[in-house]
Amino acid sequence: MEIQIQPDGRLTKEQRAEITKGFEFMGLMAEGGRARKRKGLPLIVPKGEVPRLLRGCGRALSNQELRELLPEVPDEGIQLEGFLRLYEKAAELPLLNEYQLCEALQALDLTRRGTLDPKGLQDIMHSFGDRLTPSEVEKILEGLPRDGLGRVSCRLIARKLIKGPDDIPHL
Repeated sequence: MEIQIQPDGRLTKEQRAEITKGFEFMGLMAEGGRARKRKGLPLIVPKGEVPRLLRGCGRALSNQELRELLPEVPDEGIQLEGFLRLYEKAAELPLLNEYQLCEALQALDLTRRGTLDPKGLQDIMHSFGDRLTPSEVEKILEGLPRDGLGRVSCRLIARKLIKGPDDIPHL
């Protein structure tokens, strides 16, 4: 889900509520999270899970962008208000649009037909960057039509990636 920030760079009340749900889930799943909640202590998301939470809220940042943001996260982890501020800062960074993503995918197409072989895409996405598993790549490609050679359109892959999961509303 991508949460669009207002022109003033601040989250709305509704957006804060949605991000809070994701934060609380991650905080409860963290080691000692349930005990902290029982004691009335604020939840903390471990520093190592912050990139995952940012991605879950629609901010797919590059490794370089993460290296610039993560020093602001304390080693012991981050509380909700700190994460909300970090999210607002991350939202200042531009995301790829569908056209740019499609162009990047087409650069991987050695046939120059605007299609990719799912197996080749799995290999690339498993080997570089955040290293998706083959099943995660298959989930991305799930439901996309394939041509006679079993290849998938770069444009449709880009459109699905930009849109995000069907069951998550865009705010």
